[in-house]
Order: sequence, then C-alpha cells, then structure tokens
Amino acid sequence: MSVEKLDRRARRTRQAIQAAFVELVLEKSYESVTIQEVADKADYNRGTFYKHYVGKEELLSEIREGFLRGIRDSLLRPYKGMEQVDATKIYPSSLKLFEHIEEHKNEFKALLSVHKGISEDLYNTLRLSMREDMHMEMEPSDPPLDYELMLSYRLSATVGVIMHWAEMDFKYSANYMADQLLALVNSNIDRIVFKRKP
Repeated sequence: MSVEKLDRRARRTRQAIQAAFVELVLEKSYESVTIQEVADKADYNRGTFYKHYVGKEELLSEIREGFLRGIRDSLLRPYKGMEQVDATKIYPSSLKLFEHIEEHKNEFKALLSVHKGISEDLYNTLRLSMREDMHMEMEPSDPPLDYELMLSYRLSATVGVIMHWAEMDFKYSANYMADQLLALVNSNIDRIVFKRKP
C-alpha cells in the first residue's frame, strides 16, 4: 500500500515503527535487530508490526525510498510555480537539500550502516531529478561542454560533499554546507602548488 493512501493513524504507527527501527539499528546493527525489539521500542505488539510490514527488509526499503523521495522533492520545493531560475539563485534548493538530510540524519546514518550503496542511490536520485524535473542551460564555452559529463561532474561533487558531511557526523549546519557547496561550484582554482617536487 502506498504511504500517501494511508490514514493518519496508520501513518503515525509506521512513523513510530520506523523511528524505533532506526534507533535500534544505530544502537546495535541491522542484523541483530529483531522484530520483537522494534515492536517493543515502538510500543506496539508484533501483530501490529506485521500488519504494516512483511519484515525488516520492507521496513528498510520504505525508509530508503522516503529519504530519497525527500531529496528529490527538496530540490524543487523552493521554486513552486516558477518556470526558471537564474543559476546564481539556486541557494534555496541547495539549502533544502541539506536541511532534508540534516532533519533525517539518523535515517541516513542507519541507511549508510546497512546499505553501502546509498551514495550511488543519492547520485541516481539527483541525476533523475536533473533529467526529469529541470535542465541546466550552460553559457557558451570553447570547447563546448558535454552536458552529460558536466552533469556527472557536478552531481559527483555534490554527493561527495554530502558523504563527507556524513563522515564528519554532520558537524556543520545545513546552512554552512549549502554555502560551501555553492562556493565550491562557483570557484575557480588559481594555481597548484607542489608540496613535493615532481
């Protein structure tokens, strides 16, 4: 059943089960968490758990899908009703992206501990959004930029910054990360200084 079609009570129950599961995964490990522990921590019985989820795999999958859906939604949210935006004014979507991750950092950490391919999932989610939801119009350049290579470069850099933030246990605020990402995207390297003689 899709999450959108659930009534308010069912959504609350699922949220409680998901929160309990994430907390237990972060305390212990995915493999050692039992359905009974999740049900107890959420203050439900096993029957209620199984009414909503077949098992841990389905629960984890729903958390992953919700997290990634939020990533995609966060990019467009600031521009509702707009047809285009100047490239220098993309700060709101960068901020919303980092705010979503910051707000759901426990889910992200749990997913990272279980699903090592989450960085690839992030990359693919961002790429899908850049292909289906928006298009970057580039200034003319010589040689002309290959759009797919440029997209791959920017998305890889964005995911790299997000993963580094997670490795630092979200040491900086979402605002700081959005500022830094935009500064990185818009920066030009002046020169390379060699620390060791080639």
